[in-house]
Amino acid sequence: MIGGKLLSATSGGTQTKAIALGISAWPNVLAYSWSSSTGFGGLYSSPTSLPTSAVFGVKFHPEGTAIAVAQDSSPFVSAYPWSDSGFGTRFSNPATLPTGSGRGLAFSPDGSAIAVSHFTTPFVTAYPWSGAGFGTKYANPATLPTGTGFDVDFSPDNSAVVIGHNITPFVTAYPWSGSGFGSKFTDPATLPPNIVTGVAFSPDGLAVAVAHPTTPFVTAYPWSGSGFGTKFSNPATLPAGQGNDVAFSPDGSAIAVAHNTTPFVSAYPWSGSGFGTKYANPATLPASGGQEVAFSPDGSAIAVTHNTTPFVTAYPWSGSGFGTKYANPASLPAIDANAVDFSTVGDPRPAYNEYIAVAHNGTPYLTVYPWSSSGFGAKYTNPATLPAGLGLGVTFSPSGSAIVMAGNLTAYPWSGSGFGAKYADPATPLPGTSQGAAFSPDETAIAFAHSTTPFISAYSWSGSGFGSKFSNPATLPNGDARSVAFSPDGSAVAVAHGTNVFVTAYPWSGSGFGTKYANPATQPTGQGNGVAFSPDGSAIAVAHPTSPYITAYPWSGSGFGTKYTNPTTLPLDTGTGVAFSPDGSAVALSISHPSAPFTGVNAYPWSSAGFGARYAAPSTPTTGSGRAVAFSTNGFDIAVSHATTPFISVWPRVSGGGFGTKYANPATLPNLEGFGVAFGRTQV
Repeated sequence: MIGGKLLSATSGGTQTKAIALGISAWPNVLAYSWSSSTGFGGLYSSPTSLPTSAVFGVKFHPEGTAIAVAQDSSPFVSAYPWSDSGFGTRFSNPATLPTGSGRGLAFSPDGSAIAVSHFTTPFVTAYPWSGAGFGTKYANPATLPTGTGFDVDFSPDNSAVVIGHNITPFVTAYPWSGSGFGSKFTDPATLPPNIVTGVAFSPDGLAVAVAHPTTPFVTAYPWSGSGFGTKFSNPATLPAGQGNDVAFSPDGSAIAVAHNTTPFVSAYPWSGSGFGTKYANPATLPASGGQEVAFSPDGSAIAVTHNTTPFVTAYPWSGSGFGTKYANPASLPAIDANAVDFSTVGDPRPAYNEYIAVAHNGTPYLTVYPWSSSGFGAKYTNPATLPAGLGLGVTFSPSGSAIVMAGNLTAYPWSGSGFGAKYADPATPLPGTSQGAAFSPDETAIAFAHSTTPFISAYSWSGSGFGSKFSNPATLPNGDARSVAFSPDGSAVAVAHGTNVFVTAYPWSGSGFGTKYANPATQPTGQGNGVAFSPDGSAIAVAHPTSPYITAYPWSGSGFGTKYTNPTTLPLDTGTGVAFSPDGSAVALSISHPSAPFTGVNAYPWSSAGFGARYAAPSTPTTGSGRAVAFSTNGFDIAVSHATTPFISVWPRVSGGGFGTKYANPATLPNLEGFGVAFGRTQV
């Protein structure tokens, strides 16, 4: 694949703290914390406004204050503030957009400009850059590149810009100044032999290198204020196949090429004389053709993207070449990684292992699997002491240290090894059958929705399990309770139930339930089957069996606000469960529908304005009515438990946030109808 360009953000000597990837599907850009000693850390939260499509180029600002992406569809380039906390609110799009699909991009080394290479004339577009984002587009070069721009780079002294493109002369360079493009430099005397897909200036500005698909796969030239010099001799040992990208180490002592044929990445010493003798291949090769390559700003690491799992491979780097491969990220990209860049700004983020649990109505009643971007792992061994009966709901504690099944109430310690020894049942038994369970965000309490009065019960919780039952609320819910949820700040708890008003909420504190909030002015139209707060605590949604099947309200310290307008396209049928994505960009509803196609789930974009246009239903629907819905902890996937085999279905989210191609079923299915589903995670 022909992708964007990525080089290290600054010269050596500054600690590298983050690494970003451009990928081919939702969420299109990923960022991880980075350590030179251990490699990949945990994921940063995705930006609130995601890139609109596949990202082929990603670049951090030289000062680490912004991150920009080149993407396949309009606006073709997007940028975000970047800080130790990760992504900020997306900058406004440029007033004049690039004219076609973005493929490469670069910030000028002084940070005052950004350039994008793209499909469609003029093939390269540049803008002033400041803390406010994009400025007014610079005038196009007087002599344009001759075809599609695949990559772009600025010289280290900001005096030149070079573009790789698909029509002879394949590489074009211009003087650069605060006024923009100057008159085109003369083409090199010896042209690259084919399309140039990667370009890079050496850190001292005395050379420029290009990657291309035909032998010698990489070509380099001396560079000066006069432009291209006489081509350097080819490396004695050529890259093994199509060159896709090229990068210099920050100290200029090495050059690396990402290419299509094993070993997929090749590196050479570099000097004023050109290529030295090729470094030994890494002991563990990337999994497939190298798409892009980047050195870390401190020169201690090198990363390569590719189109098979794990999609990115990184190694320590030194004067001896490649070190022992770093461990893969705990949360892998789900699809091709096209682009990579490092930053010197970013706080450490913990990495997590993720799990998916299903509560069902056949023994062992509760089934758990490892979860990753590859889908289901091998089922965990059943707990030594099984639940005594029907599983109707399931939840993990926020830390992932416990798992609790509703129905025939049962709780266990949880770890990456699976179930621990069953916790003792609560000293004060739960009245009736529990149908939903939720931990408080601080993990000091657990609440249950259940079938008989008082309909909601809560217990203190610790590492030892259940503590004392909290006093019942002064004003009880007025019917059979189906679902319960805490607000993300732990200041409120809500319960969905079967008798008018169908949803009831209370303040929550260490003392338990407060005085019931006023009912919503406009109630849901039928029994509450599911309830969920948005992750920022600004909204609450209820699933119910009668049209419009989902009802949502603003939420604040005062309780329910004025009901949001119903979705323009209503869900297909009865809402049985509801969940917001962890980033708050979507809301999903599990659906009970009496006949094929069962669909089982509908989902909508979500914002402060309420529901967006309903996403298209999954191309592979559930085989039976949906019972519960959950987003993975990183928000990349949507799961639904349902009435018929395989009883659990999961889809990745795709560009725009809708449903992708369904994951393969687990090798060992849950036993009978899936009623509850939950994702959990434990820190690595």
